[in-house]
Amino acid sequence: MDFSVIIINYKQKDFILNCVESIKENLKCSFEIIIVNNSPEDDLSTLKGVTIINNLNKGFSQANNLAANHAQGNYLLFLNSDTVLKKDFSQGFLTDFKDKEFGAAGLGLVYPDGRYQLSYWNENKFFNEIKNKKIEKEFKNKYQVVTKEYNDIIKEVDWVSGAALIMKKDIFEGIKGFDEDYFLFYEDADLCKRLKLKGDNIYFYPFDGLIHYKGENVNKTFLTDTYYYSKKSQLLYYKKHNSLYERTLLRIYLLLKFTFRAMTERKDINMKVLKLLFGAEK
Repeated sequence: MDFSVIIINYKQKDFILNCVESIKENLKCSFEIIIVNNSPEDDLSTLKGVTIINNLNKGFSQANNLAANHAQGNYLLFLNSDTVLKKDFSQGFLTDFKDKEFGAAGLGLVYPDGRYQLSYWNENKFFNEIKNKKIEKEFKNKYQVVTKEYNDIIKEVDWVSGAALIMKKDIFEGIKGFDEDYFLFYEDADLCKRLKLKGDNIYFYPFDGLIHYKGENVNKTFLTDTYYYSKKSQLLYYKKHNSLYERTLLRIYLLLKFTFRAMTERKDINMKVLKLLFGAEK
């Protein structure tokens, strides 16, 4: 079997139904679909020909690792539930990567209106993250200018988005999968960092046939609970992989940012992040 497509569901039933249907219609290789249902209240029984694993929500990393343990494919495709495949990528990918040694590869992504979506970044260091945000903004505002530079060829990059990430199963097992210390966010960056530390290359694979609705646009909790996890995981990543200097810069920046927000906005998320910075939130 060529691919095991792994999808995690957490209260996105409508998206996942569309995602699965699009895979069945467009993927032109041998494959299986494995869904880990982290919100068992969502009834996914209407999905046929799909392996469904009901699971207590212990985070995105844990769910992906659970699915990978059941996978039979040579390649694992970790795919976000809020994606829709519009055409096949597999034939080109299997040809291009047949003899290529690599740790992970990320597929190109597009927004629903056809604009390219940035799906790979510079390594997560403090000033690189500022650069990454600038590039992402350019993609949103000047995509016709920047896409030729960023989306035209297979290229080696620092890390790729977990929204559509491909690995050989044996490579994934060899690195012991996603780090389950990450509940949500930065698990993809961490995985790529660990691969690069052991000498494996990370590649971007250009593709314009995968729509990604992107979590912050469809998840009503992104500016509350989900955003909190993004900051918690960012701090964890810096602790695991970055210098004391980098960690200090990040904490000073976040402290100033969320202190100002707490003074000007009456939102619980600001105090939660401040408590996290001072070690009062676990």
